[in-house]
Amino acid sequence: MIDTNLNKNNTKDDFSLSTRAWAGLCHNCNICPYADKKPQSSFGKVMRWHRTWCPGWAGHTKIYGRKPLSQ
Repeated sequence: MIDTNLNKNNTKDDFSLSTRAWAGLCHNCNICPYADKKPQSSFGKVMRWHRTWCPGWAGHTKIYGRKPLSQ
């Protein structure tokens, strides 16, 4: 039998406490949605760069997947 990822569900035990804490902070943050409203502004560009190294964004992406852009 071939073991595939389709049968595995991520649970909170799959992620470290620090990853869950950072993801929680990012999940409740209002800065990125604000920057996503005007992505071509200076602030929007800075926040796009910031996401490349932000530990909150990394934790959120790892647990929840990518945040949808704000409409």
